Amino acid sequence: MYDFETEYSRIFETPLEEIKEDIFFRADNFENETWYGDLQMYLAIGVCKPEKDCVPDLQKALKVLGCPTQTREIDGDLFLVPQRERQKQTPPRHKQEMER
Repeated sequence: MYDFETEYSRIFETPLEEIKEDIFFRADNFENETWYGDLQMYLAIGVCKPEKDCVPDLQKALKVLGCPTQTREIDGDLFLVPQRERQKQTPPRHKQEMER
């Protein structure tokens, strides 16, 4: 049987690198957290400025929701921004393919 409380607490005990997206987890599952407003802000515009002590838990929650993040410090303020994955480079086309 699925135990939501156990699953919820497991998220915050797991290292960030090991957390996987859970398509069944919803943003409102975190509505009782102090950083819920920052979570909503990030989901709306893709960036937020949380309190420094909330950053690890907020990053884990966002990663579970499918939004891996990274931190950026700008003028002493800490922001959460999207984690950019490197784009795969397409192999160069051969001359014959380009002439088609």
